[in-house]
Amino acid sequence: MRKIGFILLSIALFSGCNNAGEKRVLVVTGGHAYDTLNFMEVFESSDDMVFDHLAQPDANSVYGSDSIDKYDAIIYYDMTQEITEDQKKAFLDMLNKGKGLVFLHHSIASYQDWDEFMKILGARYYLGPSVYNGDSVPPSNYSHDLDVDIQVIDGKHPITEGVMDFRIHDEVYDDVIVIPGVHPLLGTGHPNSMDVVAWTNEYGNSRIVYIQMGHDNNAYSNENFRKIVNQAIKWVAD
Repeated sequence: MRKIGFILLSIALFSGCNNAGEKRVLVVTGGHAYDTLNFMEVFESSDDMVFDHLAQPDANSVYGSDSIDKYDAIIYYDMTQEITEDQKKAFLDMLNKGKGLVFLHHSIASYQDWDEFMKILGARYYLGPSVYNGDSVPPSNYSHDLDVDIQVIDGKHPITEGVMDFRIHDEVYDDVIVIPGVHPLLGTGHPNSMDVVAWTNEYGNSRIVYIQMGHDNNAYSNENFRKIVNQAIKWVAD
């Protein structure tokens, strides 16, 4: 299941229907280096899902196809800029149909020139100087290898159910613009980080989640990170 491309299903995935309660997800990567084996193990270790993996730019080509309908949710761990006008329309059509999306870590920096994407994800990490609502904004920034204390803002949400405040060793982002109206789930007081580090959003008929954590295996192996990602997938898929 780690092979890049659309024909990457194991025999088990070809064999028919999912087990009861099991979610089928599409994991999208591309445009940013990552620890492939350990990242995919986050999904392989889950008893609640089966997954396919597709790298950009190939993922953008399936939004308008019937093949996208079999997925309960799409997980984005990509950082890509290329998308055609037809692919944008297919993406928005997919959201109007109610496809759930979970965005992780560096996916917040995708599609710098597509303003609608910021409304979908709920924020943007700026790769260079830009303009937002008529005002000049500086590039966003990141800090590596930090111990970050995460606080649960909304402990009653299904995504944070059973999660207490925790510490994670990860990369953080700052000078990120988050749009009004997102629903905060997790935050941090770390001076190098944006204040809110996970939230929900809605676009069309779809549930959207962004989780800022997830730079490398220090995060992938964190039990709280895995729990939050797994529960986010279930929530957007419902």
